Amino acid sequence: MESVAEHSAHQPKPFVAYMRHKCLIGYGVINGIINAVIFYLLHHSAPGAIFTPADAAHDLAFTGLLLGPLLFACVVPLTKMDRAHGTFTAAEGDGLLCCPMPRAYGASMLLVALICAVAMTGTCTLAMQATGPLGLGAMTLLKGMLCAAGGALSGYLTLSFCQRHRA
Repeated sequence: MESVAEHSAHQPKPFVAYMRHKCLIGYGVINGIINAVIFYLLHHSAPGAIFTPADAAHDLAFTGLLLGPLLFACVVPLTKMDRAHGTFTAAEGDGLLCCPMPRAYGASMLLVALICAVAMTGTCTLAMQATGPLGLGAMTLLKGMLCAAGGALSGYLTLSFCQRHRA
């Protein structure tokens, strides 16, 4: 006989709960931590480095252009697999929670890359106007937070593509 915990572990999540968990934790927080660690490891040999707003904007634009399509390429097949395994339930109205995305895989991937890059670069520029140049620790923190937000945004857009077009 199954225990209550085992039974609830097999229950499919509503799509909204699935999306929230995946975007905030899986694609957001985890992504932010990984990118912050990579950034720190790349620059730790120069602990006195100062990052100007232009340095930060270029770094975040490049990161956003990579993060969006890489996440898209990973999330689409994982979501298909989760759908096939009954990990989440999807009601017809769940598509209304999603952002309209092009039906074509490549066009959607490109759109995710552009939106992610613009959002991360724009937010970085605003933050840097408020703070000015940043040292390694502060820049690592900013990079981690913006990558977490960019990952969550990319995840939301990708799950929107998957849900709207049953990809």
